[in-house]
Amino acid sequence: MRWGYRPWAWLLLIGLLPARAAEYTGVLEWSQRTELALPVSGVVETVEVSPGQIVQAGQPLLRLDLTPFKAQVAELRAELDRYGEELADAKRELERAQELYARTVTSTTELDAAKLRHARAAAGLAAAQARLERARWQLAQAELRAPFNAIVLSRRAEPGMAVAAQCEPPVLMSLARADEILIRVRLSPSEAGVVRLGMRAEVALAGTIQAGVVRGLTHEGRSEAPYTMDVAIPRTEGLVAGLPASVKLP
Repeated sequence: MRWGYRPWAWLLLIGLLPARAAEYTGVLEWSQRTELALPVSGVVETVEVSPGQIVQAGQPLLRLDLTPFKAQVAELRAELDRYGEELADAKRELERAQELYARTVTSTTELDAAKLRHARAAAGLAAAQARLERARWQLAQAELRAPFNAIVLSRRAEPGMAVAAQCEPPVLMSLARADEILIRVRLSPSEAGVVRLGMRAEVALAGTIQAGVVRGLTHEGRSEAPYTMDVAIPRTEGLVAGLPASVKLP
């Protein structure tokens, strides 16, 4: 028995063959690049780090002169104590007025005046507490710390530099993740349609093969390759933004 030509048989055989992995070229980009500024104004006193340095989460990077911030906190503490004494005195006066009113010795007008003074003293104390909390927050914000384990990419502040945060705070430092770097690849809509966050990928870089994972798929709006795929790999010594790499998806 002879077999005739059956196109569907070839299609079936092709479908049984393993799919060819898609491969793309891209370049390394910093992961979680962050520009740091201060929300308070002052004069830079010390800068603790330099570009290229690895820093740990919470490590001090830069500090303003703390003298005016500490002085404001001390002033508001004194103001808070004064309002506390006024409230205690107003409370005693109110209790006395209530007692005299209960004995019909004083009038309603005198009792109302005591209540008003007590309410004003309580409001003054609450406002003073709020001002003190704000001053303490400003004191804490006068020191710039690393938000995560990072590599310092740039330093734009030096001791003696005045920082004005009223309008648009100036960028003082740029950081990126120290333990991870991205391979950024441009994709067409059809290529992007098969990409899923969390997909495993194989990255060829500097003669080595590394395991990566898809961390982002962004629509950039370009005509030819409107999508950007980010594949993350562990960052090791010598891996910096701009190096070429290739990514293979299953």
